[in-house]
Amino acid sequence: MKLCLLLLCVCRLGLTEEPSTAAPHVSGTVDEDEDDSAHGCGGTFSPKQHRAIGGAVERLGLQLLENLPVSPQQPNVILSPLSLALALAQLTLGARNETEKLLLQSLHAFRLPCYHHILGSLVPHFSHTSVEVAARMYLRPGFEVKLSFVEDSLARYKSQPVPLVSVEEVNQWVENVTNGHIANFLESIPHDVVLMLMNAVYFKGEWQTQFDPSVTSKGMFYLDNQNSVPVDMMKSAQYPLRLLDDPELEAQVASFPFKGNTSFLIVLPRGNVSSVLPKLNISDLYGRLPQEKTMQVNLPKVKLQYRQELQEALSSMGLSSLFSAPDLSGISDLPLRVTGVRHASTVELSEEGVEASATTAVTSMRSVSLFSVNSPFLFALVDDASLAPLFMGVVTNPAPDHEPMLRDDPHGNGTMSDQPATNSVRKRHTDGGLCSSRRPCSAPSGEKHVNELQGSDGQEKTQGDDSCLKPDNAVAA
Repeated sequence: MKLCLLLLCVCRLGLTEEPSTAAPHVSGTVDEDEDDSAHGCGGTFSPKQHRAIGGAVERLGLQLLENLPVSPQQPNVILSPLSLALALAQLTLGARNETEKLLLQSLHAFRLPCYHHILGSLVPHFSHTSVEVAARMYLRPGFEVKLSFVEDSLARYKSQPVPLVSVEEVNQWVENVTNGHIANFLESIPHDVVLMLMNAVYFKGEWQTQFDPSVTSKGMFYLDNQNSVPVDMMKSAQYPLRLLDDPELEAQVASFPFKGNTSFLIVLPRGNVSSVLPKLNISDLYGRLPQEKTMQVNLPKVKLQYRQELQEALSSMGLSSLFSAPDLSGISDLPLRVTGVRHASTVELSEEGVEASATTAVTSMRSVSLFSVNSPFLFALVDDASLAPLFMGVVTNPAPDHEPMLRDDPHGNGTMSDQPATNSVRKRHTDGGLCSSRRPCSAPSGEKHVNELQGSDGQEKTQGDDSCLKPDNAVAA
C-alpha cells in the first residue's frame, strides 16, 4: 500500500483582515478560441505521448529526490512525482509570463505539446489500475477567481472547486480520500490563504507472485560498513524476477510485477544511493531488463511515513519566485503568492499477492541466483503503460525506530552510506575498538549462486563460503 497527499497553498498579498464569508466569486468568460480542437489536443493519445509525459514526471521526481537529502533524523525519502506534477501543472494553468516559463521548465514540459491534456488523461487511465487519484480546489469565500482557471482545472485535472469553510472539513476530506491513513493533516489555515490545491494518490497493489508470510523472518539490513538494523525479511526460494546488473549505474535493478499494469522497481547500488540519481533513466532500464528468471529473493517488509514541506527543495530547483512575487494573474487579478507545498506519503511492503506460490520439496542439489535487498536502495512504483513513476523513494534505514548496532560479520561489505552513523554507534566504535580497518567483502564477478540442499522437510541447507555473512548480490552476466 502506498499513498500520497499534496497541499499547495496560495495566499493573497497584503490581506491583513479576516476574509469575507461570502461565496467565492468566479469572474470572466472562457475564450471559445482556446478550445481543445484549436490546439489539436482533443481525442486520445498514443503510448509514445504518454511515455513522453512519464519521462517528464520521472525527471521531476529525480530532481526533487536530489534536493531532499537523507539524514539520521530523516533516513528515508518517499514522494509521489505524479502528485507533485499534477499540483504544479494545475498552478501553471493560472501562471503567466516568467512564472509560467519557470513552472513549465521545472515540469520538463517545454517541448511537450498538449502537456496538460496528456498529463490530465492519465488520471482516468489510472482508474483501470490499482491507482486512485483525487483532487480538490478549496476557494476562500469572497475570493475572486477567474472562470477560465476553474474550468481548466476541472477539465484537465478533475479538480473540483469547493468553498474553504473550515480546517475540520479539509481534514475530513483528507482522511476520507486516504482511507483513514492521514488524519488531522492541518492544524489550522491562515486567514490570508485564499486558494488550496490538493490531490491524493492512493495505491494498494498485489504482487503477481506473493510472498509466503510463514517464511518471513528476522534478517539484517546493512546501513553502511559498520552498522546494521534488524528487519522482517520477506523471502521466496522461487520468485520470478526481471534482474539486470547495470555496470554504468554500478547497481542491480530488479522489477517486481504488480497486478494491474504496475511494477515495483528496485535499484540496489554498490555505492551511495545518491550517486545513482543523476544517472537514472527508468525508460532506458525497462527497455534493457531481461526476461523473468526464477531466483531466491529477500525483500524487507516495511511501513514508512514521510512528511515534508517542499518550499526549500522547490526553491533549489529554480522556483523560489513562487514564494515571493509570482505572476498568477491567470487565477486572479489580485496579487498572490504560494505560501507552502506540503507533502505526506506512506509506503508499506507486505507479503500480499494474487498468486500463492507452492514450493515442492526438492531433494537434489541445485544452484539458484540470489537477489537480497539488505542495504540502502532506491525504489519506484511505475505505471507500465506510461512509465510514469507514481511513487519514488530512497530507503537508507527501513527500521528507523531501531537503534543501529555494530555489524555482526568480521569483514564488512562494500555498502556505502548517504548518512553519518549515529553518535551512540560511533562511541561504541571508538571505545570498544571493535571496528578497525575493515576489509570489504568481495565476491567474484558474474552470477551469484547459493548451493542449497532441500530435504523432505522443505528446509534449505546452504553450502559455501561463510567468510562473509552478508550475501553480495550479483546476477548472471
